[in-house]
Amino acid sequence: MRFVLTSTISAVAVWLVTFLPLDVEVSGGDAGPWARVGVFLLIGAVMAAANAFIRPIVDALALPFKILTLGLFALVVSWFMLWVTAWLTTLVPWAELTIGAFWETLGAALLISIISSVLSAVIPGARR
Repeated sequence: MRFVLTSTISAVAVWLVTFLPLDVEVSGGDAGPWARVGVFLLIGAVMAAANAFIRPIVDALALPFKILTLGLFALVVSWFMLWVTAWLTTLVPWAELTIGAFWETLGAALLISIISSVLSAVIPGARR
């Protein structure tokens, strides 16, 4: 149940970021509004799975850089997880998350993290 909540929260965060000029676009789901919702939920599920399985390994490898930069390298790790999500969605033919240049999508990764944190604090049962 927690994975479904985390996926939904990630999907909402990505949906909100796509409205901003941060070079984050979602393509697919042209069959109707529910297909578009399904695309965002798929992207949220891919992002939640990547954060659950890949992020701990990346965090462990990036620990020296996080210590050296006093935690600012966590933004780069968040960007990398957004890039991994975009890369994984290219394997799905009907849904794709595309990201642009590094600096714009670094801001997008920061906003996705903030929105996800706020929504996880507000929605009961979404916290660990």
